[in-house]
Amino acid sequence: MPQKIAVEDHFVEDIVKEMAIIMGADFIEEDNITSFKIPEINGTGEVSAVQFASGLGIMNSDYKLKEDLVLKMNKNRINPLKFVFNLGDTFYHNFGKDGDFESIPKYSGAIIGSSIGKTHSFKIPKDKNIHIFSLELNRNLFEHKLASFKFDLGDELSKLLRDVKAINPFFYTYPFGSEEFEMINRILHNTKKGFIGSLYKEGVTYTILSNTLETYLGNTLEDHTDTLSEKEIDQIIHISKYVEDNLSDLPTIEEIANKNFISESKLQKLFNIYYSCSVHDFTRNKRLDQARTLLEKSKLTIAEIADELGIKSNSYFSKIFKERYGVTPSKYKNSRLSEIRIY
Repeated sequence: MPQKIAVEDHFVEDIVKEMAIIMGADFIEEDNITSFKIPEINGTGEVSAVQFASGLGIMNSDYKLKEDLVLKMNKNRINPLKFVFNLGDTFYHNFGKDGDFESIPKYSGAIIGSSIGKTHSFKIPKDKNIHIFSLELNRNLFEHKLASFKFDLGDELSKLLRDVKAINPFFYTYPFGSEEFEMINRILHNTKKGFIGSLYKEGVTYTILSNTLETYLGNTLEDHTDTLSEKEIDQIIHISKYVEDNLSDLPTIEEIANKNFISESKLQKLFNIYYSCSVHDFTRNKRLDQARTLLEKSKLTIAEIADELGIKSNSYFSKIFKERYGVTPSKYKNSRLSEIRIY
């Protein structure tokens, strides 16, 4: 029999506190983050949450449990709309006591609208690497933001966002892309603290929300045939991380493909589908991102930065940097622009 935990489906920080208390763990509130470590008796990992204004919050659950767990979200006056992103192994969701559980596989997103008339639950299998990142929207509070807009949301968004009393349950799954994956990682690996850190996370969270709603609207109108399997996404993420970690001395595209037992044409196809660019463009963009960081934070010369990033020509470095940011590297470094981060 799986272990069962029931919590109120309300603000994310309160959900984390309830989970901690039920599991016999101490929760921590620090730097606008509420979190707790999974007790050793239950497994390993951590659950954390950040609550923002306008009813929006984020929750990150990254753990491996020793026993199956059913997390029941009890009916509540809030019943937030959940935008769930699965970064780990498959977990499951259902509405109602007797409903069948639907799977949410790795690299799948799910929009889940709970209902005042039904409870809903997540089933977490044991001995699996579970990593769930979610945006949770209090539609009652968010209505104040929607009311300030001077245009019609349209039927689809109105049904989704303006069901403030949670009358209609909603469940929709889709494969999310590289942009959402990278933005989630920006939030999870953000090193900024205090007000600036919280503001940064909130800004990226709203971008994820807008992208997800745009994807939902697009997917309700058309079918996307260029989808990748979980194995292909794992492979492309592994290769892209290798590229990022080896910018200073990167092998040729053919060598990268051979190293990963894939043809060069298949590698290019995967990058074009997942990142909407070629391997060359992906590499150049990552070099420019890193170049900007080094110009802002290091004392390296322009030539040293180019060499650090595996760019052999200073003139080429200056050319592509200006194309991306509108100024040369030297002007960027010596002006106040270097004090302003571009996200």
